[in-house]
Amino acid sequence: MRNHITLLLMFLITSLSAAAQEGNKNSLDADGKKHGAWEVNYPNNPDDPDAPKDQPRYSGQFDHGKPIGVFFYYYDTGEKSSQVEHLEGKGSDASHAIFFHKNGTVMGEGDYQNGVKNGTWKFFDNKAILSSEEPYKNGKIDGLMKVYHLNGKLAAEIPYVDGLKNGPFKEYAPSGDVLIEGTYADNTFDGEYKQYFEGGQIYMEGKYRAAVKDGLWMYFADDGRVKAQQVYNKGKLVKEKIEEGFEIKEFKEELDEDDVIDEDKAVDDFMNGRPVGGR
Repeated sequence: MRNHITLLLMFLITSLSAAAQEGNKNSLDADGKKHGAWEVNYPNNPDDPDAPKDQPRYSGQFDHGKPIGVFFYYYDTGEKSSQVEHLEGKGSDASHAIFFHKNGTVMGEGDYQNGVKNGTWKFFDNKAILSSEEPYKNGKIDGLMKVYHLNGKLAAEIPYVDGLKNGPFKEYAPSGDVLIEGTYADNTFDGEYKQYFEGGQIYMEGKYRAAVKDGLWMYFADDGRVKAQQVYNKGKLVKEKIEEGFEIKEFKEELDEDDVIDEDKAVDDFMNGRPVGGR
């Protein structure tokens, strides 16, 4: 009888020990790899007694070093900054990520494959308005990137090949009228280039060669009359004729800096469920 009780006690102790181990967080397996549930906080600031303490940095599950399921990441002020779902059965190291502004609206969303962006990513401003759609292949933009005005209309269409701007592009006014059209070759202007008044009337036209103006450039009034002519030789102005009172202005539709998504900064020290640095 005593032996039976002893065996029963040993079984209970072993079971409780195993259960306690299962319930532990931030554990490592025998090979020193993260395993089970992990919750990591930002370091506390000893120099600021009023600073929030034990702010969560990320939480998620590991299977012998491999992130599984959904990971949650947080700004050091407590708001959720992103969530990354690690996808099973969709190839090696596939995941779907959603990044958030501090006000809770979506900043960006798309897929990772082997730790780099793949497929179409969408980015939004902090009022949930679509800012851009960017096609990725093996971590580089590849395809037609689209940028949008706050009213939802196209601001630009820019073709990329293997991370570089290549091919014909257009930029648009908020009304939808074309403002600029030209051609990129390896991130530089190359070929015909035109700018328009809003409404469609040509304002200027000429050619670039390897990023510099070359040949005849012409400038027009909004009624179509020629107002100025310039001749360039490999970027150097060699001759010009400008009607008195006419001022040459080159314009380019620029995005508001507040609308540009600095997604790399938002990612900061986390990527695809694997925090960078520390445990």
